[in-house]
Amino acid sequence: MSSWYDKKKAKWDRLTEGERNYLVRHPWDADEIEDSANKALSEASKRFGKGSLHNGAGDAFRHCYWNALLARDIGKDNALEFTTAHESQPGNPADEKSMDLHNNKAGADIGASSPNTSDEILASKCQQALIDGKLKVLTP
Repeated sequence: MSSWYDKKKAKWDRLTEGERNYLVRHPWDADEIEDSANKALSEASKRFGKGSLHNGAGDAFRHCYWNALLARDIGKDNALEFTTAHESQPGNPADEKSMDLHNNKAGADIGASSPNTSDEILASKCQQALIDGKLKVLTP
């Protein structure tokens, strides 16, 4: 049976160096970052299905929504610092990184301009950004 420490260590080991550096300086953000990432993945899966979660509309929405939540809850600069570090993993294809960074910024802008807004409204704003062509998608 793995301990709490073993589970946390396994998560820590999967982080990029930039993500670790961020969390060393902002350890209080760790739970919010993880919770928001899980919420964004769940919402994207519900709205788009699992088939669209890699380079498709669901992936674009997920990045937008994750960053909207983070910008609202930990601030736009912190959201972008962490999620940019998240994209720095070795072997991340340049076109995928570009797509993700674009959608992260769009979401951070939405979250920063929507303080005290519900999760549902942030999700709707990211959905509308996708419909309006403001999010980047690599595969239909």
